[in-house]
Parts: sequence; structure tokens; C-alpha cells
Amino acid sequence: MTACPIEDRLAIQDLMTAYAHAVDSMTDIDGICDVFTPNAVFDLSGIGLAAIHGHEGIRAFFGNVFTTMAHHAHYLTNFAVTAYAGESASMRAYVIGMGVGKDGRPVTVNGRYYFDVVRTPTGWKAARYTMDFLLPLSGTLDNAK
Repeated sequence: MTACPIEDRLAIQDLMTAYAHAVDSMTDIDGICDVFTPNAVFDLSGIGLAAIHGHEGIRAFFGNVFTTMAHHAHYLTNFAVTAYAGESASMRAYVIGMGVGKDGRPVTVNGRYYFDVVRTPTGWKAARYTMDFLLPLSGTLDNAK
């Protein structure tokens, strides 16, 4: 683990948790965008989906997800600072994400979130987000396309 002041570590961890809460609200696209810098890279290529750029792309992606999904639940654990340079940092966390599409199809994701963050005047924000799988996908990601 990389040395990082506890206040920064907790703020970055809170940012990742805020992301999960906003996604699970099924409505809070503003809350999701607030986690990211305006020009953030939201890269889901590690799980087979296209990379998205900026708040506009993030809004469009979650507009579709919230239209097609009925339920979400994301649980984060095993937080680890993987890089820290004062004004920038990286954190990894394990995620169990579950959902049910409005078509009744389930999905369960066991993976890792990677947040590359920068310090801004309003606090830490994610400049890049990626994820990968730890276990094979259970279900389908069709509702996220």
C-alpha cells in the first residue's frame, strides 16, 4: 500500500462510495457526474463496454442504464491507495455489483474499481475510472449498452 495522509485516503474512499450510492439511486446522474472531473475518462473497456469521455458521455450512459435497469446494489470493500503524489492519487476497491433489468435479466459483477483522482478546489474528483472482473460475469451487461 502507498503512503497517503489518512484525511486524503478517507476523502478518496468517500468519493468512491458516493459514486456507488449515486448509481444505486437509479436517478442521481448529477451525483454521479459530481464524482468526476468535467473531462474525465469513464473507461469500461476492461469489462467489454466502450470508454466514455466527460460529463456529457457519463450522463448519456447512465440515462440509458437507468432507463433499462430496475434495481442496482453495489458493495465496495478492500480499498487500497495504489499511488499518491499530493495532488493526485489512485485507489482500488473490490466491488460486488448486482442488478436486475426491467426485462427481468439479472447481472452480478465481482470486480475491481480503479479511480485515478485529482485534488480540485471542491475536493477530490475522479479523472479516470476503470474496472475489471475478478470472477466471470453472471448475467448480461446488455442493459448497459
